[in-house]
Amino acid sequence: MSDQQVIYSSLRFLQSPSESPNRLRPGGTQRPGKNDGKGFSVTWHLIAVILGILCLLLLVTVALLGTKIFQYIQENHQLGEMIGNLTREHHILQNDSYLKERLLTNMTLEYNILKNESLQQKKEQDLLFADRRCQKENEGKLYENRWSCCGIKCYYFIPASKNWNGCKQTCQSYNSSLLKINDEDELAFIQPQTYRNNYWIGLSYDDREQKWKWIDTGPPFGINYAFMRSSGRGQCAFLTPTRIATIECSKTYNCICEERIDDVFSACFNIYKKKREHKRAQAGGAAEAGSPPSRETDTGLDPRTPGPQDPGTPGPRDPT
Repeated sequence: MSDQQVIYSSLRFLQSPSESPNRLRPGGTQRPGKNDGKGFSVTWHLIAVILGILCLLLLVTVALLGTKIFQYIQENHQLGEMIGNLTREHHILQNDSYLKERLLTNMTLEYNILKNESLQQKKEQDLLFADRRCQKENEGKLYENRWSCCGIKCYYFIPASKNWNGCKQTCQSYNSSLLKINDEDELAFIQPQTYRNNYWIGLSYDDREQKWKWIDTGPPFGINYAFMRSSGRGQCAFLTPTRIATIECSKTYNCICEERIDDVFSACFNIYKKKREHKRAQAGGAAEAGSPPSRETDTGLDPRTPGPQDPGTPGPRDPT
């Protein structure tokens, strides 16, 4: 048996390529470094990809934020310009309002100055005419169709039996108006001259406005009477020697007209001026025709007595 030759054979098993590097040979040792280096590089590749993605996302985020910030800055700039324009417009409007207020204040001051000057002139004029003494020379008698003057007013007593509207029209035909009583002194001057007669005055009840009003001037002024506090539909006021009362406007009484002296003088001055112009025109026509101008004498004009050129001013007439 010792002579028999022993033949040993070794078996080799085929391994898959994936298993062969990782398996240890029987009785052998694994090659160091190959498998460890390959795994380490795979890990770093994965980390680099992740970091690249994160950087890309960060870059996109920064770009979006930059765009938003730029838009915000532009909008803020536009809003600032709008606020500046509105502020300037506000200042302009404020200045215009201030100028208008100053203009209104100046106009108000000028108006007050002119009003005060007008009142002062009227006061001086009233004082000038009021120097004439009011004399009650006709007490106890009734003088028909005559003027009676006191202060700056002249009164015309007309003993004509007419209703209130008739007296109003009569006074208007004389370029005057129905009596308007301002105060107790004026009333005390007129009442004694009525001599037991009743006269219409320019006070009536306005049915539309439902209040008492003086003719051509509006609400009552100066004197207030108890009947003025109540309704007087269809009624007018008349004057007696002792009081002022009301009755239906259709009743018939005498008339008292009044006119300011300065108005009378102004009318007389206009008439005198027209007469002078007419005389000059006649003188010029006569000189051209070769004949001497006619000699005329100016007649004095009395506001209480009508002249031939003053048909509007009432004069005395015989009672009928």
